Amino acid sequence: MNFKKVIIVFRKELMEVFRDKRTIFTTLLLPVILYPILIVGFNAIMARQSNVLEEQGATVAVCDSVQTAESMRIINDLSKIENFKFIPASDSVQSLYQSKDIQGIVTIRDSITANGLKVYHVFVQYDAANDRSSMMYSKLAEALQETEQEMVREKLEISGIDPELVNLVDLRERDTADSQKKMGMILGMILPYIMIMMLLTGASVVAADLVAGEKERKTLETLLVAGVRRIDVVIGKYLTIIFMSMVNLIVNLFSISFSLRYMLAQSGLDLAGANMPIKAILILLVAMLPLATLFAAILLSISTFSRNIKEARTYEQPILIISMIMAMISFLPAVEMNSLMALIPVVNIALLFKALMINDYQVSHLLITIISTLVLDVIAIWVTIKLFNTEGILFRSEDDSGGIKSIKKNKRNFFTPYNGLVYYTLALVALYYIGSRWQIQDLTSGLVKTQIILFALPVLVILRLLKMPVAKTLRLKLPSWKQVVLIPFIAIPATILVSLFSQLINVIYPFPESYLESMGKLFELDLPLWGSFLVVAVAPGICEELLFRGFMPRFFEKYGFKINIILIALLFAAFHLDPFRFFPVFLLGLILAYLTLRSGSIVNSMILHILNNGFAIFIMAFSGSAWLNYFMQDQENLRYWVALPAVVILYLALRAFHKVTAKEAELCVE
Repeated sequence: MNFKKVIIVFRKELMEVFRDKRTIFTTLLLPVILYPILIVGFNAIMARQSNVLEEQGATVAVCDSVQTAESMRIINDLSKIENFKFIPASDSVQSLYQSKDIQGIVTIRDSITANGLKVYHVFVQYDAANDRSSMMYSKLAEALQETEQEMVREKLEISGIDPELVNLVDLRERDTADSQKKMGMILGMILPYIMIMMLLTGASVVAADLVAGEKERKTLETLLVAGVRRIDVVIGKYLTIIFMSMVNLIVNLFSISFSLRYMLAQSGLDLAGANMPIKAILILLVAMLPLATLFAAILLSISTFSRNIKEARTYEQPILIISMIMAMISFLPAVEMNSLMALIPVVNIALLFKALMINDYQVSHLLITIISTLVLDVIAIWVTIKLFNTEGILFRSEDDSGGIKSIKKNKRNFFTPYNGLVYYTLALVALYYIGSRWQIQDLTSGLVKTQIILFALPVLVILRLLKMPVAKTLRLKLPSWKQVVLIPFIAIPATILVSLFSQLINVIYPFPESYLESMGKLFELDLPLWGSFLVVAVAPGICEELLFRGFMPRFFEKYGFKINIILIALLFAAFHLDPFRFFPVFLLGLILAYLTLRSGSIVNSMILHILNNGFAIFIMAFSGSAWLNYFMQDQENLRYWVALPAVVILYLALRAFHKVTAKEAELCVE
C-alpha cells in the first residue's frame, strides 16, 4: 500500500464531498441549528399546551347516591379545582359523555366495613385516550387525596386519637446520586441511540456515492487507470467515509447534548451544578472510532457491490434497521455492560455509553469493545478489497436478483443470493407468525407442523414447480460407510462443546428464568421417550437440514465453499430467533454445513443434527442416574473437564472425515 497515493485519493474524495454545498449544510450547519430549534421549541410548546389544557378545564357530571354531609363535602372540595365545572348527573349523562360535552362522570357511593366504619367510594369515568379527560382525572385524584387526608384527621380528633398515629412510619429518601450522575443516566439512555444512528447515516450518505455513484457517473474507470493501485483507492475512499461520519457524529453530538441539557433543566429535575460530561464524551468518541470504521467498511462493500446509488440504498436499509434495533438496548432497564455484551457490535457501544455517562465503567470492557470491533472491521475491509479486485462485481451490470424472465430462460437462475435472502425472509416470517402460533396452541403438534409444513414442504414444492431434480439439488445421496462411522465421533464432541459454550454464556450473562422454562418445555412433552426423540430430534434433523443444508446453500454457491459455509451457519443461527443461543448454534451450523458441502451428502448433517438433539433428550431423561454424575455438575450442566477430550476427539474425527471425503470434495465443485 502506497500511503502517499492513499492520501491523494482521500483528499480528492474530500474535495468532491465538500464541493457539494448541500453536504456541507446538512453535515455541519443543519445539526447546529436543528436540535436547539426542535428541543427548545418543542419544550416550550409542550409547556404552553399543558397550560392551555389546564385553562380549558373540564365539565364533570356528579351523581351523589349517598346525600350525606361527607359526600357533599367531597363535592365541595372538588368544586374548588380551578376551571372545573360540576353539574348534576341527569338521565342523558352518558350521551353527554359520548358527545364529549362533559369530560367525566363522578359517582359517589358508600359501604359499611366489618368494623362498622362507613367508607365512601368515588368512581370516576373518563377517557384515558383523551388528553383533556386524562388531565381531569389526575386533578380529581389529587383533590380527593387531600380531602381524604383531612377527613381521616378529623375523625381521629373526634375519637380522641392523635392524628399523628397515621404517620407512625415516616419515609424519607436519601438520594446518594448527585445531579451529575442523574443527568448522565438520562443522557446515557437517549444519546447512544441517536449517536449510533447519526454515525451510520453520516457514513451511508457518503459511501453510496463514492463507488456506486461513480459507477453511475462513469468516472470510476478514470480513477482506476490513473496509476493508483486498487488497494490505495479502497483505503482512500474508506478514510473519507470514516472522516465524514465522525465529523457528522461530533457536530450532532455536541449540538444535541447541549440542547438536551437545556431541556432537562427546564423539566424541573434537580440538576443544579451538573455539567456536560465532556471527559466521558471524549472517551466515547475514541470508542466510537472503531464502530465508525466498521460501518465504513460494510457500507463501502455495499457501495462496491451495487450497480448504482439506488441499489446501494436498498442494501443499506437492513443494516440501518438492524443497527437501530441493537442501539435501542440503551432504553432497556437492568441491561448492563459485561464481557459478553462488549463483544456484540453496536450493543457494546450503546451500553458503554450508559456506563460512561454515570462514570461506572471498566477499562477492560472499553478495551474488549474496541478490539472486538476492530477485528470485525479488518474482516469487513478485507471483503471490500476482495470485491474491489473482482472485475465481475466491480463492473457488475446484470441484475442478479433472478427475475421471472431469467428464471424462465434457465431454472438455475432461481438460485441467486437475492432470491435466497427473499426465501429466507419469507420462511422466517412464516416461523414467527404461523409456527409460533401453532406451538403456543399445542407444542407437540405445533413443532411437527412447523418442521413439515413450513420448512420441508415448500422446498419440495418449489423444486417440483421448477422441474429440478430433487435428489441432486438437495444432495440426497447416501454417504460412504466410512463417513457414517465418523459422524457420531463428530456429533457427540461437537454437542458437548456447544453445550459447554452455552453454559459459559449463562455464567457471564445469566439466562432469564422465563427463557429456561420455555426451553425446558421442549424436553417435557407428554410423550414417551421415543415420541420425544421423533419430535425434537428426528423431525428437525430431517426438515431443517433439507432447508439449510440442502436448499439454502444452492443460493450462495457463487461465493465459494468457505463463504457458503459461514453464510449458511449465520442464517441458521439467526433463524432460531434466540439471542442466547446464537453463537452456539452458529458453531454447530458451521460443522453441519461443512459435512454436507464437503461430502456432497446431506445425510451426514441429518445424522449429526439428530444425534445433537437426541443427546439433549438423553441427558434430560437420565440426568438422575448415578453414572452420569461423573460427567454432570447438576441435572442440566456438564462438567468443564469434558471439554478437553471432546476437543481432541472432534479434531481427530474431522481430520479423518476430511481425508475420506477427498474424492467427494472434488466432485462437489459446482
